Amino acid sequence: MIEALFLVLGYLCGAIPVAYLVARAKGVDVFATGTGNPGAANVFRKIGRGAGLVVLAGDLLKGALPVAAAQLAGVADWWAYAVGLAALAGHWFSVFLGFRGGVGLASAIGVGYALMPLPALIGTVPAMAFLAWKHNVGNTAGVGFPVFFVAALALGQPWPLALAIAILPGLALARERLLPRVGVRN
Repeated sequence: MIEALFLVLGYLCGAIPVAYLVARAKGVDVFATGTGNPGAANVFRKIGRGAGLVVLAGDLLKGALPVAAAQLAGVADWWAYAVGLAALAGHWFSVFLGFRGGVGLASAIGVGYALMPLPALIGTVPAMAFLAWKHNVGNTAGVGFPVFFVAALALGQPWPLALAIAILPGLALARERLLPRVGVRN
């Protein structure tokens, strides 16, 4: 029963439309600017650095907080991972935005940080260097998550869970590519 409650909590946290709210506070419709994606990268590029950083922090927390709460309640790691997937589903298909949503890379990173903080931190270092060099968020995830996976293995973390976390950006990007305009606006 507690697992089901945390799945609902994960979805509802993920569904909080941080980018939409921040953009709206700045007088901008995030769906009508730039890529139309309600996420940190679009807000950063089209509304401003400060607004983009607020969205990044909010989207990271949307993935991390429900997972961390589930862990603190004693939920098993795989259930905590499922809570993270629920948070991603909430970001992708927000009940607050008519089931529209963003890609979810920042929320995926938040899930990784909650489940395996040290490997996530290790993966962040080369990812941030790559982002500073190439300015491409999607490719940055392609650098950070493999490093995360290798670091998790090197630190003796369970490889199935590490692999499941490492594929989260692939799920986010697949969602973006497979459902770009099928009733879901990016």
